[in-house]
Amino acid sequence: MFDATETGGGVHAAGVSLAEVLPKARFVGCDDIVAVRCAGAADRCRPGDVFVARLTGDGDGHEDIDQAVARGAVAVVAERMVPTHGVPLCIVPDTAWAFARLAHACAGDPARALKVVAVAGTSGKTTTAWLAASVLAEAGLRVGVLSGLGCLDAESTVPEPADLDRPEVLAAWLRRLAVSGCTHAVVEVSSRMLADRALAGITCGTVVATSLATAHLEAHGTRAAYEEITGRMLDSLGPDGCLVFNADDARLRRLARRHAGPSMAVALRRSADVTAVPVERSLHGQTVLVMAAGHTAAVTVVAPTASFVRDSLLAAAIGLRNRVPLERVCRGIEAAGGVPGRLERIDRGQDAAVFVDHAPTGHALAATLSSLRRLTPGRLLLVAEEPVAAAIDPAARFALRAARWCDETLVVPTTVLDDHADGVAVAAYARLDRLLSHAGVGDCVLVLGRPPAGGGMPGDPDDPGDPAAAGVLATLVDGWLQVAHPSTWGRRAA
Repeated sequence: MFDATETGGGVHAAGVSLAEVLPKARFVGCDDIVAVRCAGAADRCRPGDVFVARLTGDGDGHEDIDQAVARGAVAVVAERMVPTHGVPLCIVPDTAWAFARLAHACAGDPARALKVVAVAGTSGKTTTAWLAASVLAEAGLRVGVLSGLGCLDAESTVPEPADLDRPEVLAAWLRRLAVSGCTHAVVEVSSRMLADRALAGITCGTVVATSLATAHLEAHGTRAAYEEITGRMLDSLGPDGCLVFNADDARLRRLARRHAGPSMAVALRRSADVTAVPVERSLHGQTVLVMAAGHTAAVTVVAPTASFVRDSLLAAAIGLRNRVPLERVCRGIEAAGGVPGRLERIDRGQDAAVFVDHAPTGHALAATLSSLRRLTPGRLLLVAEEPVAAAIDPAARFALRAARWCDETLVVPTTVLDDHADGVAVAAYARLDRLLSHAGVGDCVLVLGRPPAGGGMPGDPDDPGDPAAAGVLATLVDGWLQVAHPSTWGRRAA
């Protein structure tokens, strides 16, 4: 059980010595600084905080020192000599690393009481994280999950949203997991978190690399910069820490060669420590044989794509790393079912297969569409929420990308359900109505957007979710299907 003296908000009453937690620090005007709280943005400073001047996408924190001191900062951490208006100054090589390290230290370094599994990569992080949590929970372990879909501690049943890109939020949630009695924490780590050194001071027992593709270049500049940032995941591994990686990805194979410690390779197209062969596969789901360490076990999952199987194998490797028997690993994967918004089926009795997917990148979308194309005997139809499509590619390029696999692509504006929808939205609805009306046996419809209202969240399949956070397009398609295919037995489970 995690135990730490606190005065409130996860802060040690005695404070944290910067000289101890920042070994390369130099001090100006003092020999040491004791931090009770720290702030990485001047507008979040409170009286008594230590302000850490970071270089972020919003600007250079060194230019905000005046504001931070005016708001009550009692010391400044910076990368160079700067005016501090009389408050002590600590100079460090990297303020991003320093801020994350201080955030965890001020929270009592809660990760030290947990076995941390960090899941990183271009795509597949969320699915892998939730499947891994289900596998570990099936073995009777107390597992907390921190992911883009929400955060869950040992006492919660419904995940709560949290901005984990902020190191202080990540630290606070790790503390909450430890206090609630979790023994394991599965943490989804974004490239932004790696860029901001969010894992500074955390020793992970396992790091998982799902994929490494060309993505997020708008945030990181170049492919080389993105790969360097992703490679930082290895920095958090302890001497005996294990790297679990997708060996079908050539970039990850190169990354794995940089790790001198233990590793576990997962693959579908080559020999590896954990592999699988299909037994039966269709748009309705698939059964595969999972093979590891001379053992074989069958697992049946509802998602039909190869990427879901690969994510399942990564979760299986995490379970095996934690000494969970393979048969129990497979039960945990099956118990998870699916992950909301990750190829979630909508079944209202229609002839066509209909899925909702919130692919965050073009790489993830391509993997989903290529799998569905191979499994779809009829037409593959894609309908996408306009903001989601635009985030992947501008409208024209998005349609060209999808045309590689899809027979028809429709981008729908979010105003389609507005009472006073304009002509563009009305025309989009008319096209959607025609597309759904003509989707029949053998066809597959992929809805790209957030899950519909009532989709629930991992950990509580009966929870209706937050209607306000539901996807407009998925809700519209779900409603259309209910009207077109009324059930005499009441509402079907999606």
